[in-house]
Amino acid sequence: LGNRKDNEFSESKISDMLEMVKDTIHHSPERTKSAMNNFLNTVAISYVPLHEKAVEIAKEVGVVEVKRDNKKSSVLNATKSIQKELDRGRLGFKRKYVRC
Repeated sequence: LGNRKDNEFSESKISDMLEMVKDTIHHSPERTKSAMNNFLNTVAISYVPLHEKAVEIAKEVGVVEVKRDNKKSSVLNATKSIQKELDRGRLGFKRKYVRC
């Protein structure tokens, strides 16, 4: 999502994945919560056709707390992260280089 053109992805598939995130993020394992939050951020910023839906789902999901072993738990707020990127004018942002 972050480095390819929007037309290379299936909008319906990504939309279904967003719905899955909305329904399961608070009941998922800790690492999965973090990955789902990152996915929500990426769709909202880098995939313009579903930007509005991703923002709405981020608002519905709200704050996600990720508890880590032997470390302080972290609080993830997708809505704030998305708004911060929008304030920077990064809607539709694509990376030129992605390390796998």
